[in-house]
Amino acid sequence: MNNNLNFRFGMYEPATDSIIVNTGENSILVIPCKECNSSVIFDDLTDIVYLYWLAEETPLLYAKLALKESGLQDYVDAMNWFS
Repeated sequence: MNNNLNFRFGMYEPATDSIIVNTGENSILVIPCKECNSSVIFDDLTDIVYLYWLAEETPLLYAKLALKESGLQDYVDAMNWFS
């Protein structure tokens, strides 16, 4: 994956449960949340709420974490540590 993507704008699209990112290169990147979330191991199944909150409130951060190996897992683990 190209780590030099320039994310200009991102939004959560509830109809498709995905993050749509404008990369600033006349192209968009679509990140399917269901697919990305399925790679995360949850201590408690209700912890998935952390990822839905992240996708809805800060879609660019969700996109950046989803593109990093274990980025979403590390996020959920950190949220569990703080709570």
